Amino acid sequence: MKKETLLVASSLALGSSFGAGFGLYEASARGNALGGTLVGSTKDASSVYYNPANMTETTNVSVMVGATMVWLYSDVAVNGRSQQNMNPGLFCIPNLYVTTPVWGDLYFGLGIYCEDGLGTQYGDRWDLAGDTVKTTMEQFTLNPNLAYKITDWWSVAGGLKMSYIYFYNKKHPYWGVPGYDLKSELEGDDFSIGYNFGTTFRLMESQDYGRLALGVVYRSQIKHNIKGDFDINGRVPHPKYGAIPYSATGASTHSDASAKLTLPQSLTAGLNWDSPNDRWHVGLATTWTQWSSVDTIAFKIPARKPTGESSSFDLPLEWDDVWRFSAGVEYDVLDDLSLRCGYVYDMDPSSDERGTTMLPGGDRHIIGLGVGYYLWRTLRLDVGYNLVMMDSGSRDITVNGQKCDFATDNSYSHMLSASLSYTF
Repeated sequence: MKKETLLVASSLALGSSFGAGFGLYEASARGNALGGTLVGSTKDASSVYYNPANMTETTNVSVMVGATMVWLYSDVAVNGRSQQNMNPGLFCIPNLYVTTPVWGDLYFGLGIYCEDGLGTQYGDRWDLAGDTVKTTMEQFTLNPNLAYKITDWWSVAGGLKMSYIYFYNKKHPYWGVPGYDLKSELEGDDFSIGYNFGTTFRLMESQDYGRLALGVVYRSQIKHNIKGDFDINGRVPHPKYGAIPYSATGASTHSDASAKLTLPQSLTAGLNWDSPNDRWHVGLATTWTQWSSVDTIAFKIPARKPTGESSSFDLPLEWDDVWRFSAGVEYDVLDDLSLRCGYVYDMDPSSDERGTTMLPGGDRHIIGLGVGYYLWRTLRLDVGYNLVMMDSGSRDITVNGQKCDFATDNSYSHMLSASLSYTF
């Protein structure tokens, strides 16, 4: 039954189509265009995500709702042989934020957004269908925060990160091995809680040099224990009858399954500068993410053996801790019209020796453009476009006991985003 354990384990290997590891950073249209450089100063309700300490910048109730649409494409080759391209279709990343003063210098904010996710899809008959055909992971964070303005130049904040994960994987186990014609599906979810802290320091405020602020945000690990169902059916080889139904082997076609997964901790720091005439806004940010905490994923498959004995398996990924660097510039052309641009360099944490077909390999270069326009004096529409270009890469994939070279090239994503903000 060791093979059955491997079927489940390989089904749950995680990767991402959008950010390094399986991280998502698309929290608002304005933030996307500026490369996420809103850590030292945000000035709208999306401060709940970028730095909850910045909630003290707004003195009225503020609301923002938006979404980012993502489309991924990548040329794929296995052992030098061109495959059907990776093209999972459109994905939607929603967000909703509310901030409000509570009493005096105390503020409250609530955010609903996605911090992690993946989505890949190949043809049913591609060479590595034994590793994956379709994979989806959706994660949602419910994030209430309190912020307090200690002085006019220093604010602090803290909150809870309530994380929900849903995972689905479809594959053809032992695809290409004579006599096997199997299909498997795995589906599961989990809810867990972490926390975050943020602080903002106003380093300078001058009529001659403008305003300069420093922001720092820490996000904790979140330990998930994904639980769900594993189903497998089809035919397997038999020395006497040639091929028999999988159920005739005595193994169950349906089983519980679980996997322990730790979402990594991260630390973000950023500087924001506003010009003396308050027309130019410049931001810099960097994020360190401890992807090494996803080094191993532990699986358990209860009662899959005929004896009722449970099976377990550790899947090593050997991911590295990585950095993300970004810069953004915003110019207020008119009092009600702003133009934006940004750049992000996002490092890939995955290992060349232990890869997965669930994401293109290589570091990411992200270019952002955006426009903000006040439809009314307190109602603002933000739109943005990002082009994500991924470096070509190759990695070893072990399927059916054989090591294969999985290479991706011409990999990119298009991201369109829109947000609507209203201040009461």
